Amino acid sequence: MVSGTFDRRTGTWWFGIANEDVKIAIQAAHQSANRLQKPIAIQSDLSVVPADQATKEVLEIVRP
Repeated sequence: MVSGTFDRRTGTWWFGIANEDVKIAIQAAHQSANRLQKPIAIQSDLSVVPADQATKEVLEIVRP
C-alpha cells in the first residue's frame, strides 16, 4: 500500500493525495493486472502502467 502519514481530518496522505484517489488507483491496478495477466505499477502520480513500462517512482506493484 502507499506509505506515508494519513491525515484523517483532510482525507489526504502526507504528500497531498486524496484517499479516494488512492483507492481508485489500486482498483484500476487490480483490474488491469487481472485483465492483462502481468504485473502493474502504481506510480507516484497514481498513474497505472505495466510494471516494465514504469518511468516514475513506483509506489506499489500489483500482480495478477
